[in-house]
Amino acid sequence: MPSEDLSSWRDEFPVLERKAYLISASLGPVSRRSRRYLDHYVDAWAAKGAPDNVWFEDIFPTMRTLKQRFAALASCDPGELAITTNVSIALSTIASCVDFTKRRKVIMSELDFPTDGHVWLAQRPRGAEVVFLKSPDGLTIPLEEYERAIDDDTAVVMVNRVLYRSSALVDAKEVCRMARRAGAWSFVDDYHGIGIVPLDLHDLGCDFYTAGVLKWLCGGPGLAFLYARRDVLPGLEPAVTGWFATREPFSFDNQHLEYHPGARRLEHGTPPAPVYPLALGGLEIIGEVGVERIRERQGALTDHVIARADRAGLPIRTPRDRSARGGVVNVGVGPEAGKICHALLERDVCTDFRGDGLRISPHFFNTEDDVDRCFDELRALL
Repeated sequence: MPSEDLSSWRDEFPVLERKAYLISASLGPVSRRSRRYLDHYVDAWAAKGAPDNVWFEDIFPTMRTLKQRFAALASCDPGELAITTNVSIALSTIASCVDFTKRRKVIMSELDFPTDGHVWLAQRPRGAEVVFLKSPDGLTIPLEEYERAIDDDTAVVMVNRVLYRSSALVDAKEVCRMARRAGAWSFVDDYHGIGIVPLDLHDLGCDFYTAGVLKWLCGGPGLAFLYARRDVLPGLEPAVTGWFATREPFSFDNQHLEYHPGARRLEHGTPPAPVYPLALGGLEIIGEVGVERIRERQGALTDHVIARADRAGLPIRTPRDRSARGGVVNVGVGPEAGKICHALLERDVCTDFRGDGLRISPHFFNTEDDVDRCFDELRALL
């Protein structure tokens, strides 16, 4: 059966009027809804003036709604979610809670996103030993590699549910189970899976999880969610913190630190309010379309990308099995991949590149015509 056509949503994203937008794995397009919500916030700011009115009538309610929307998407409780600005801060917050005098190892893979490695490597002065698992094929990390590496000296096991370069899916649930069995914390970075691969955080079984709205959630930069399993929350005392992490931030007591009892203890300073209405517009749309429908449609579109690459004789650096990949197809175009990517941008075809491959990432609103336009232009450049 052909996949459901979701292109009726195209009118919601103005950039699609001009461009073959195949770059949502780097930056999801801004929607008209997000723009309306941002305008509403700016209008409220301009009209109300007094900060208390804007914070308590506009910003804080939007933050609560964001947590509720994301909790519905991720099958968790809003009270298990903190809002922060990016994954690096989310990781650093949890890293500051780890006592490396008891267990030293942080297990991760060489295919995980770079910031994951950078944050944990920065913990070496505190005693961390970062172990990078090797990939046998440059695309995947076998579960056996995690099994061999995790031991009773392991503090944290880091896992990306979808690998950013190859888009290969990792059995994160099984990795979390291995970590739990060894008495280690598990931390899932899902920036490249959220919104396109169905998620149930309680079933996943991780201790911590983070993802942002920049990519598939079409929410723009500046907002990431940090989940902490309810059972571990009471024992977390992050050294990366701020006044919004306290039980009573508006007490203005600078001489005592009492963390909020819920996941808000993992938040930081004054929130970057303008990003919230943008993020809410994207989250609402993804929730209304539904991740299951997005997954099915995106699978058909990435199949079409692979078929066009095969016709062009270009190598694929992504699993061909639809069930084993996320939303990106990495197509090898040679050492001039950067120049080719920028030449496509000049032709209003948006992709990105890593190494010698183009990353082509169609979303639910794309069509086969967008993919064909990309490869027609690419043929003229190769």
